[in-house]
Amino acid sequence: MSRETHLLDRFPLFRSHSTDEASAMMSSVFSPHRLFKCGPSHELSLRHNRVGLSQIGLNVLTYGAEVDIDPGERGDFYMFLLPLRGLAVTECAGRSAVLDPGTMGVLHPRQRTSMHWASDCEMVLLEVPRPMLEDVVGVTPTTRDGDPTLALARATPSVGAWWQSVLDMTNSLHQFGDQWLAQPQMQQAMEGFLVAGLGMLFNDHDAQMPLAQPMSANSQRALQRAMDFIQAHASDRLTVADIASAACVSPRTLEAAFRRRFDQSPLTYVRGVQLDRVHEGLRLARSDRRGVHVTDIAMESGFTHMGRFAGYYKKRFGCTPTQTLKGA
Repeated sequence: MSRETHLLDRFPLFRSHSTDEASAMMSSVFSPHRLFKCGPSHELSLRHNRVGLSQIGLNVLTYGAEVDIDPGERGDFYMFLLPLRGLAVTECAGRSAVLDPGTMGVLHPRQRTSMHWASDCEMVLLEVPRPMLEDVVGVTPTTRDGDPTLALARATPSVGAWWQSVLDMTNSLHQFGDQWLAQPQMQQAMEGFLVAGLGMLFNDHDAQMPLAQPMSANSQRALQRAMDFIQAHASDRLTVADIASAACVSPRTLEAAFRRRFDQSPLTYVRGVQLDRVHEGLRLARSDRRGVHVTDIAMESGFTHMGRFAGYYKKRFGCTPTQTLKGA
């Protein structure tokens, strides 16, 4: 993706190709931070854009390479992670959650959390001071079992509505940030709206995501090979056998791995990647004011049946493809 297409590029905070420098930079903004590049992935290319409102920080972050992150004991703030593309895994107190464009992550204050980001992962990160959030929510956000909430499902209406509001606000700041940020009262209004919306999220236990189950190192490597293959060939007419062959496992083993990690089949995962690419293509076309047809972008991403595509799209993103293209 070109430089001009990253959200909040008009508000750059850091750029770096060095893991040591990136660790130091991230530590200065969030909490003591250690960053490790994994495997033969792309060169690190940290891109961190940030807009600071009155109390809330709105960030857009990508590392451009597969990385492990150890943020140590985090500060006195919540972090809400909204993936734009790719996936990440968060681990806290022996529990883990997989984040993707259908699953939002929650990092809690003063808790040790580790993360793994895929090379194509890019997220909006909303940083909210603990007292500000807990004044609205009333208590620490937890599941029905009393464990800290780690992930929320975008398919849940309350989460989908709030998620879309964050994206709309980020897009507005991307285009008109100078105007919004010149008005302190508008910054406070934006913050009040976002934090009030969080209150309904943490009272909606239907939004809780099942946590990922532990996987062996061999299974994790096979799953990563499968995901890399899907990213490279998502627009092709893939079969489970194709993906299993690329991952060097049997189709049955592949199905089990995807069920365990994502609670979905490999082909459902493929469809999600395709939908995310259509969504991003439509969003960029709208931003660049290019004349495109939804059908063309959908077919380029691997869809052949437009009726089913439209249904899948609305279920995942809460709007029609045409609404995304027109910004309605």
